[in-house]
Amino acid sequence: MRTFLKNRLRPLIAWLKRHPLIGTALAIFFAYVAYEFCTTYFVFCRDAYVTADIVAVAPEVNGPMLRLAVTDNQSVEAGDLLFTIDPQPYQIELDRQEAALALARANVTGAKDRLALAQSDIDAKKATLDDATINRDRGLELLKQNVVSQETVDNLQRSFKVSLAGLDQARAAKAVAEQDVAVQNAEVQRAETAVAKAQWELSKTQIKAPATGRVAPFQIRAGTFLEVGKSVLVIVTADNWRVMANLPERHLGGLQIGQPVWVSIGSDPWRIYTGHVRSIAPGVARSANPVNVLPYVEPTIEWIRLPRRFPVEIDLSGLPEKKDLFLGSNATVWWIRP
Repeated sequence: MRTFLKNRLRPLIAWLKRHPLIGTALAIFFAYVAYEFCTTYFVFCRDAYVTADIVAVAPEVNGPMLRLAVTDNQSVEAGDLLFTIDPQPYQIELDRQEAALALARANVTGAKDRLALAQSDIDAKKATLDDATINRDRGLELLKQNVVSQETVDNLQRSFKVSLAGLDQARAAKAVAEQDVAVQNAEVQRAETAVAKAQWELSKTQIKAPATGRVAPFQIRAGTFLEVGKSVLVIVTADNWRVMANLPERHLGGLQIGQPVWVSIGSDPWRIYTGHVRSIAPGVARSANPVNVLPYVEPTIEWIRLPRRFPVEIDLSGLPEKKDLFLGSNATVWWIRP
């Protein structure tokens, strides 16, 4: 059999020696076919990395940092104190607003007292008007009987009009008092809102960890003036550790959610772990610009086009509880395509 193969292959080898370019082209062709065959059923991706959720911590009030309660790489629990901003200015503001609230409430009490006095004045003016009305009506009856003079009736009519005007004036004063009560109540609400805001700002001088994890290295130190919204440090959370694999588009067709894969990570390269496909990105942008209303397509097509890569999340199951992982470390993912 060996002799038969040698006799058959000897002419082919001699022919390839006489035509080296054709032999090289054939070798490249068969190597390409072998590569395509292997990569069709055996998926291997080195463009992968370990990642987790991170939370950037930024102050919600301005001020100098009074105390730094954590160090680089320290483990923290949700609710642990991270750093403190000088609370004195906010305590002073809270005291000022509480004093303004007390004054506003006192003004409401005074306005209600004035309203009560205005009501009492109305009651008195009504009684005076009732008397003036009775006296006027009696005078008119007596005038018909020629018992009293016209001058007396005119005086009674004048007293009635004065009493009526006094009642109108008292009612107007009551309306003013009611409006004053409404204004003072609104001022109390404003003062209560200002106190609540001052209390909130004072509470925000103590910045606590929003999640359990580890504090990434930071440069801020005690005494630095902190501004609202500017990140001070980052917490790498202890949850949702995963591997993000940027998979070439040719392998997306046979990929399924929940499919088992093998993973090796750069911090422990000689061990292989089992993971599962958690999610597959439904699409990627064709340019670095933000997505517009209309799709963007490159106007030219080159002869050689790099394949697009789509992010695929790999769930590491219980590995984060058993082993320390490092955000951003390299990883390798592979599996046999079904």
